Amino acid sequence: MKNTLKKLSLILIALFMAISLTACGGGDEGTGEVTYKDTFTYAIGGEPQYLDPAVASDSVASYILNQTYYPMFAIGEDGSLVKEACTSYEEDDSGTVYTFHLTEENYWSDGEKVTAHHYVYGMMRALGLGSADSYYSYFIRNYVKNASKYGADGSTAKIADMSDVGIKAVDDYTIEITLEKPCDYFVNLMTAGVFYPLREDVAPELDYTWAGEAHVTNGPYTYESIDKATEIVMVKNEYFFDADNITTSKLVAKVMPDADAQLIAFEAGEIDFATNVEPSTAYARYEGQPELFVSDAVINYYMMMNAYKASDALKDVRVRRAIQLGIDRSNIITALDSGDIYYELYGYVPMGFAGVDGDFRSEQDETEQLVYTDKEEAKALMEAAGYNENNRLTLTYSTNQAAMHDTVAAVIKEELSDIYIDVVIDQKELRIFFDERDNQGVTELARGAMSADYMDPTTFLEMANSKNQYGNVTWGDEKFDALLAESDLLTGDERMEKLHEAENYLVGEMAYTCPLFGYKTLCLGVAGLEGAVSSPQGNHTFWYVKVPA
Repeated sequence: MKNTLKKLSLILIALFMAISLTACGGGDEGTGEVTYKDTFTYAIGGEPQYLDPAVASDSVASYILNQTYYPMFAIGEDGSLVKEACTSYEEDDSGTVYTFHLTEENYWSDGEKVTAHHYVYGMMRALGLGSADSYYSYFIRNYVKNASKYGADGSTAKIADMSDVGIKAVDDYTIEITLEKPCDYFVNLMTAGVFYPLREDVAPELDYTWAGEAHVTNGPYTYESIDKATEIVMVKNEYFFDADNITTSKLVAKVMPDADAQLIAFEAGEIDFATNVEPSTAYARYEGQPELFVSDAVINYYMMMNAYKASDALKDVRVRRAIQLGIDRSNIITALDSGDIYYELYGYVPMGFAGVDGDFRSEQDETEQLVYTDKEEAKALMEAAGYNENNRLTLTYSTNQAAMHDTVAAVIKEELSDIYIDVVIDQKELRIFFDERDNQGVTELARGAMSADYMDPTTFLEMANSKNQYGNVTWGDEKFDALLAESDLLTGDERMEKLHEAENYLVGEMAYTCPLFGYKTLCLGVAGLEGAVSSPQGNHTFWYVKVPA
């Protein structure tokens, strides 16, 4: 076996010196003792475009930033809100003023203390970058008092000119945030990178090139070197409050965009954890084995339908509704061939959010599925719109290359051929695909997928808000926007009922999007690996990761 001599020598040395570590539920069951590697190597699914937490918006970057920052709040493995650097908080009777109390045991990797001023600077800097560079700054702009005046149109602003924004440090360990109006889920938003702390001497305003070089962070790990094209090396932050309980002193994130390459590297022992593997292949090889890491996630996969431009046919709600009803989602699940990793999705919001009385998705489906399969009804809608076997509609479906996307595209093409639609599959390089779909809005049909940004159904529904870049390109309308606005004024069950009404309008009545399936996260990790904590967002944190030597 590879590295057998090395492994044996490490074990003998550890036993001789009597400094071996005790495993928590792992290792040799006879002795209860195991030694761990000093370095954990994992593969990420592409080059992280930005490592500035105010700018980063992709899942690849999250696999780095999760390890290097200690936020006020995080999303727990079960989807709950976890207090990290924030020890407690309260809101006033109006529901608009929040006071956050921070731990004093919070240090940058150069030993400087992290204070409330650093968190405030991080928020204000994100707002000042504007919507063009800091997409998630709308988590601040749309909610915090007076913040809407800055950066909504892509313009920038200096912090000195935003003194009226309702964010301030009361003292070194207290932050006060004032909202324009009550928001039931505001604290959930604060798990996003735009609320991370930053230092003015490290991260200048209106600039994010600084993040391309190694820099200080306040998480359990900090950067040793950054080469976004090949690997990012992180080392333990000795000043982190819980550094003594961190076993692995170095994390190495290898950039491997190709899923097959990750699988090969994993099986060759070159990496300890593969974050992006082709699910059906990995499932077939490792089903029932300890190397298969499957975890619940809140992710949807859907077809975007350009209702505003690019296709006159898709402006017709009858055609959009026919597309929804013309696809048998079970055929997609069968073709993906990955056990229970995937499930049929009948609405835009996937499983995983608390609703009125249970799961938001389940309670809607049990009342009335917003979409279903009915080929005859789909044909009737197409015929009413002027299409039939002698006058078929041709639409282009845009996607990027990946085995899963190829499979889904092939099934969609076959399914829609039954209802007088000929689908032309247009496969593009990833960045070109995203630009054409999200920025230019020139695609007709396109694959879409999203993981939860925060744990509330609005994280998905807000994507169709006309005030957001996704909404104003291909979908959403004023009535839908108004329903979301009304929900913001409500709390508890009343708010959830209004969100159900909004989704019913978006998906059921107007057929702006075609839900297909939801899915879990599937990764591969070496047998005996501990401490890789999954998130409903579909990624992992490795603060306390342990890899048997």
